[in-house]
Amino acid sequence: MEVTCRCGWIIRGSRSEVIRGVQSHARSEHGTELTPGEVRAVWRVADQAPASGGRPGAGK
Repeated sequence: MEVTCRCGWIIRGSRSEVIRGVQSHARSEHGTELTPGEVRAVWRVADQAPASGGRPGAGK
């Protein structure tokens, strides 16, 4: 699965990795709490899903 935040941060990984990662990012960077359902509402199936979490071009 993959999620791209409006700020440019991207995460790819398993469903559970993406949910945890997005929740952590939203909390630490944007001061908001997201439910697993809210994360599932914005994710998409990624062509390749190695776990990451960073800005595009940040070497991840």
